[in-house]
Amino acid sequence: TRVLPPPPPPPGAPRPLCGACGALPAWAARLRATGFLISECCFPAFKAKTGKAKRVRTIFTSDQLARLEREFARQQYMVGTERCLLASSLHLTEEQVKVWFQNRRIKWRKQTLEQQQAKLAKMGLATPQR
Repeated sequence: TRVLPPPPPPPGAPRPLCGACGALPAWAARLRATGFLISECCFPAFKAKTGKAKRVRTIFTSDQLARLEREFARQQYMVGTERCLLASSLHLTEEQVKVWFQNRRIKWRKQTLEQQQAKLAKMGLATPQR
């Protein structure tokens, strides 16, 4: 079957418009869109941001995670020379170790709160969650 192009918009009606080339974008025509739209050819202009590039997510090895968890169990705050030595021994940056500890403390607090709420619920003293 052959797909017919959409009929042209009536005179005076707003039509999809590409800011760069002034063309009716193919996707807008397929959707029979009306109004002023921006074509796919213009999207990269909106994606380009100035400033810092997005940080790549660190993927920790199981050995690194095991060591980080052991250190966290020993002490929840890792600062100064200790953090530097730990980062060096794990082949990570100090920033990566610092952020891991920050995130782990948040996870620990959340787990502790959930455990406390479960205990209260068992005793029939549960309070509604915020």
